Amino acid sequence: MTLTDSIRILTPSPILGYGYPEQDLWRGVTEYHADAIIVDGGSTDGGPDDLALNHTVVSREMYERDLSPMIDAVYHHGVKLLISSAGGAGPKAHVDFIIEIITQLVMEKQYSLKVAAIYSDVSKETVLRKLKLGQIEPCGDIPQLVEEKIHISDQIVCQVGYEPFLKALQSEPDIIVGGRAYDPAPFIAYTLHRLGHEARPTAWHMGKIMECGGICAIPKGKVILATVRRDAFELLPMNPDTRCTELSVAAHTLYEKTRPDLLAGPGGLLDIRAATYTQISDRAVRVSGAKIVEKPVALKLEGARQVGFKTVFLGGIRDPILISGIESFTVKTWENTADMFPVLRSEPDTHKLLWKFYGKNAVMAHLEPNVNASIHEIGLYGEVMAPSQRLSNAIANCARVGVLHGAYPGQVATAGNFASPGTPLELSAGACCEFTVYHLMQVEDPSDFPIEERVIGGPHRSISPTRTPVKIVNGTTNGTACGWVKTEEKPVIESLIDLARVVRSKNSGPYEITFDVMFSSYKDYEYVKDLDILNTKFVKRAWQCTEDDILALMWFKPALAWKCTIRRAWDQGSFGERDTFGTAQHGPLMSLRLDGGR
Repeated sequence: MTLTDSIRILTPSPILGYGYPEQDLWRGVTEYHADAIIVDGGSTDGGPDDLALNHTVVSREMYERDLSPMIDAVYHHGVKLLISSAGGAGPKAHVDFIIEIITQLVMEKQYSLKVAAIYSDVSKETVLRKLKLGQIEPCGDIPQLVEEKIHISDQIVCQVGYEPFLKALQSEPDIIVGGRAYDPAPFIAYTLHRLGHEARPTAWHMGKIMECGGICAIPKGKVILATVRRDAFELLPMNPDTRCTELSVAAHTLYEKTRPDLLAGPGGLLDIRAATYTQISDRAVRVSGAKIVEKPVALKLEGARQVGFKTVFLGGIRDPILISGIESFTVKTWENTADMFPVLRSEPDTHKLLWKFYGKNAVMAHLEPNVNASIHEIGLYGEVMAPSQRLSNAIANCARVGVLHGAYPGQVATAGNFASPGTPLELSAGACCEFTVYHLMQVEDPSDFPIEERVIGGPHRSISPTRTPVKIVNGTTNGTACGWVKTEEKPVIESLIDLARVVRSKNSGPYEITFDVMFSSYKDYEYVKDLDILNTKFVKRAWQCTEDDILALMWFKPALAWKCTIRRAWDQGSFGERDTFGTAQHGPLMSLRLDGGR
């Protein structure tokens, strides 16, 4: 294809299947003449189950709902459709599943489209060979990979870069469905395909923002359009009631990242320390200035396995006498259960029983700082894992009965201790999984992954619609480019949340939790920064970690933000998980006082 000077990429949603306003998609296609629709399909956010068990992120019906209008746009308007990390985890089964849905829709609509599939599965033999050659290293601060982890993995995929997508685009398919991929990969590939390799830094930065859809808009939205040139890109949300601002776009680089200014990916490091964000209208922002620090290509491997079967039960406890001694009571219940099922003691890696006390410390567990709060009611969640569902159910049944009728000091309520919300009293939760591989593998040819093409429907016809140049944005800034300028001062400023507009936590991969604090004005940002209360000492105390556990601790002026990333206290999605997405670990920030008190 002949290179052009600019392209328009439309992203309808952060994840395929999450839904989007259809009218906003068509606005991007028919009014702004998008060249391509690109959407990511998943991540490791939901834990290891999707990969180990071939579970998809959403139901077939949601995929059908999202894909149907996109396929109409492809057929009638000549828009390319690129999908990455199909189904969530991106193994072959997920790619084939999405293509099956696309095939069904194309046939029902009596269309004819050319579809390419990219497979990113990696054999255990390949991983073992690379390990022996010394070409595998940890992705982050985790242990080195060992052969046993490879052997026990149920499935391993490789997070490919842009190269397989760029290779697939050479034959001009209408739709590309890719396996597990680096989130910006299809965005980079399509940009290079249309603008040339000179645009790679711009494409990378654009892809890092666009893969999350309209999250960078205010209010947080779904469908967003990028107009991309070789040295800059412009962002415009397709919902007329939302807007992008300099601050909202700059702030998005903090989301789910270890640090916001240096972003590692296949073949390099995206350096956006010199990036600029310019308000070009009331609703649109232009971004430029990204650079790439080239590095040898290393692709991330992700592996997972099933470790057992899980059973859970949930109920409430209101008796103040029992609540006051709940820890010792549940320890005793565990001991009594272990007396009946000795494998809980003899085989603790494969047979487990644990408790979570909602209303006390279920979310942050041993990290909870507010341990002395007044409590009058708790929810008790029991969780069991065993090698078979039947054994898991039996242990859970025994443990629940122990909670219901167990004796405790000072007991006066002898009819029962546990308010069960309904039946069944124990719930078989199915397979329990864990990540086994999360490592970087050196590769000689990053495009060397299987690509299969097929024509769905009748004889394929090439669609080359005439593009009408459209000025994406117009008007001038209204003087409130940052979008969060406060209209009035709060009369009392005591805590961090009195000044911060965003205080949040989120997973950054399976082994890290990242924290963001963002401010509305430069004045507030500098004020809190100068107080020096968001320091190493605070982080160590707040999340009971060591200095070695702190992976990033910094201030990021472009987003008026403070950023901190620490090691997870437990592996994401593993048995006993308390916060899969890491979204409820920011409690200590909410109670941080600006006067130094607690």
